[in-house]
This record gives sequence, C-alpha cells and structure tokens, in this order.
Amino acid sequence: MRPAGVGGVDDARTGGAGGVSGEGGGGDRALRAHVMVARPSGFTLDVALTVPPGTVTALLGPNGAGKTTLLRALAGLLPIDAGQISIAGRVVDDPAAGVLVPARHRAVGMVFQDYLLFPHLSALDNVAFGPRSRGASRAASRQEARRWLERFGLAELAGRRPGALSGGQAQRVALARALAGEPRLLLLDEPLAALDAATRLAVRAGLRRHLTDFAGPSVLVTHDPVEAMVLADDVVIIESGRVVQQGPPAEVARRPRTSYVARLVGLNLYRGEARAGTVHLPDGGAIAIADTAVAGPVLAALRPSAVVVGLTEPHGSARNTLVGTVTGMEPLGGRVRLAIEASAPVLADVTAAAVAELRLTPGMTVWASFKATDVDTYPDVSAPPAGADPATTAPAGPTG
Repeated sequence: MRPAGVGGVDDARTGGAGGVSGEGGGGDRALRAHVMVARPSGFTLDVALTVPPGTVTALLGPNGAGKTTLLRALAGLLPIDAGQISIAGRVVDDPAAGVLVPARHRAVGMVFQDYLLFPHLSALDNVAFGPRSRGASRAASRQEARRWLERFGLAELAGRRPGALSGGQAQRVALARALAGEPRLLLLDEPLAALDAATRLAVRAGLRRHLTDFAGPSVLVTHDPVEAMVLADDVVIIESGRVVQQGPPAEVARRPRTSYVARLVGLNLYRGEARAGTVHLPDGGAIAIADTAVAGPVLAALRPSAVVVGLTEPHGSARNTLVGTVTGMEPLGGRVRLAIEASAPVLADVTAAAVAELRLTPGMTVWASFKATDVDTYPDVSAPPAGADPATTAPAGPTG
C-alpha cells in the first residue's frame, strides 16, 4: 500500500467509459458508492454510502466488520465484485461496465493510521509529493507545500524528516500531504489511533477544523466513538459487512440499535415487545415504561447513571426494581460501572464512595432500581442482519 492515494491497483478491467480521462458528473461533488466485495472466507461486504461534499462520514464497527475493506475499495486498492463507486460524478469502479480506475488516477487523498510518510524526505518534500504527482514542477510543488505547512502551523518544521517529528506533527504533515494533492475525496483510516491520549485531544480539534475547510466528501474509519461524535456529520455503523445503523452522531448515541452501538455510547439496551406500559423481554423479564401507548416490537435504552443500587429492596417511586448478582466492576472515569445479572441484566454507574460504603464486590446480591421515565423506547424497525450482534436482554458492556 502506497501513501497519499498513490497507485497500488492496476487497470484490471478494460472497456467502458471510466478509464482515466474525464472528470464527469457536472456539479455532483458527492461520493456515491455501492460496494460489494466477497471474500474466499465467506465474508461479504454489501454497503451503500453517499457522502455529500463538505461533510464527514464516520465508519464505526467491530473488528472484522468490513470498514477497512470498504475504505480500500473507495481508494482503489481493492476492486469491488459488484456495485459502483462514483467520485465527484465520475464512475471509478463498475464491474458490470468493465470500469476500474486505478488508485493513482482517482483524485483520492488518504491518511493512514501510521501516516506512511516517506522517511527519506523532509516534511516539505513529503507534502510536495502531492503536487508533484499531479505533474507540477519541483519548484511549484515546493512552493505549494510551504503554503500547506504554514496553514497547518508547521512552517518551522519544513526541513525535518519524519523521524524527527512528534506524533501530532507527523499526523498534520500526513493530512497536509493528502490535501495538497487536491483530492476530490479524503479518506482517513484511524488517523489519531497512534497518538497518546493528551496529544489526541489537541490534534482532534485541529483535525476537525481542517476537515470543515475541505470542500469535498470525507470518510473516516475509527474505533473511538468520541472521535466520531466530534469529527463526523454522519455516522455509519457496520456489522458483519452490513449497515445496521446510520444517522447524525447525536441520534445514534441517543437511540442505538444494536448491542455494539450501545456499548460504544455506554447505554443499556433491550429488545422486546411493548404492551400496556411494559416491555416484555424474550427470556421472560420485563421493564416498566412511562408511555402506555407504545405497542409492538421496541428497543429500550437506559442510562447506567439512572440506575440506583442498594443492598435492600427499595420502596420508593421507581417502578423497576430488580434483584441480581454483581458480575463485574470496572472503573469508568470518576465512577465505577457495575454489571448486574438479573431478570433484565443491567449496568449501573455508581460513585467510588458508594462502592466503599456498600462494600460492593463481585458475587454480591444487590437491588437495582430505575424509574419508568428514564427508559427511552423507540420502534424496533428491523432485525439486525444475520451475524450482527443484536440487542437482547443483555445490556451493553462497559466502554473501557
């Protein structure tokens, strides 16, 4: 794999109008893709994706879900088996039409997790590689590279090689190199994963600013839900090669549709049948909800912070009271997340002081209670695809 959207795929198909010439598409600057890739292992990726210009779409999913396969197909590093990929109105991959435009001719900029900067080149010449690959002269390429380094606050580091740059500086050089190539599509494969926590926080804000300034569509692969929420305009959740949820970050975080998504955003999630103010769970458990008019298949989300834990049966206003066993305890910020096995398994966030006062340990029997008004129910519009991790009576686990 070569850096900054360079080569890596030959013209495996001939015929068809795609070729390497023509920009096509008039004023359409969006990414429009239906990517189907079948692996010998039996795994099949089947994802449709539209990213408008000037917006960022984040791809989230567990390991092996197909995120990297999708990114490689968009970049031209992996031919698709069926479907079509169109960048700025130009078809770059269409097996049925015999069209496959190589990566080096797709006008795609890519930022990799480990940046893949040329180790023998200075920061200036790394960034100048983009204009040079478009045919600009060495002098013109360097002049443009200097402008990009100034824009990223790296002008004083122009002469340094990658080995002399910090992680945050290398990340900015890699992004500058990708953008200096004047891409019509920007792809970012976990661009902050190699940074330590303190550096990641600082670099994330700058990355958001630069992505906002980019006029084309951007696709970001990440495992970090915070990164997705901060950087993306739209979030696409992929499990087992299929899209299981898509929408604005706030909506996805508020109403997850699979256990994987619930784990990402730190919610309990249950799937069941709502009748007369109660969600009946598949294994016989039940959860009281405030809206008695809700009926039919639903998902029910509950914040762990809304759960009250005690050693005796509560007699307050909470309509949901469960007795169960503490099966796990995990520090989470300034609180402790408890996993409680009950008729409706539940996660609860309690203070460290509460853990000490109640002398909580794994194996203890406790009572968990929460109000019906704290349960958010919404229609279960579709069952997850085969192989996905559906929400059942088991709540989402700690996010780490």
